[in-house]
Amino acid sequence: MDMEKCRVLLCVLDGGNLSEAAEQLGYTPSGISRIMVSLEAETGLLLLYRSRTGVAPTEACETLLPVIREIARLGEVYRRKAED
Repeated sequence: MDMEKCRVLLCVLDGGNLSEAAEQLGYTPSGISRIMVSLEAETGLLLLYRSRTGVAPTEACETLLPVIREIARLGEVYRRKAED
């Protein structure tokens, strides 16, 4: 699982929609959507419920969230150590 995809998913969930995550991360909304589709294909699981009002995590996503958060955290640790 790609660290950047994990970071994007967490940002999407924190903001509740793809557009807000795109703005925060410097992507287009369609770019964020493609990343989420790619992550779902990678896992073989539906991770987000999408609606006109935003997104919400599926049960499968909720189950994976502790691992996804840890991958994102370790990615940040790696990035910092690599910069030193």
